[in-house]
Amino acid sequence: MTDDRRRERKEIQLQQSESVWLQKALFALRKAEDARAELADIRDEEEEPYVVELEDGSLPLETLQDALEERVKALLSTVRERRRAMR
Repeated sequence: MTDDRRRERKEIQLQQSESVWLQKALFALRKAEDARAELADIRDEEEEPYVVELEDGSLPLETLQDALEERVKALLSTVRERRRAMR
């Protein structure tokens, strides 16, 4: 196996790994949202949107999740294309 092919395989593996970890992060964020929703339900409160406070404002968790999902889709597409090209 050539060094270029070995490097290509390693890059694909790392992109796949990034995708997996981002998917796990999305899962964890959804579980946190579910717990928060359940807490609001138990308290008979209306669930407030989940917002992350930043130094220069705030970020709705939904916006972050959407961005992460788009990154996962892009990574998976790239991995598929690169694997197909290596055949």
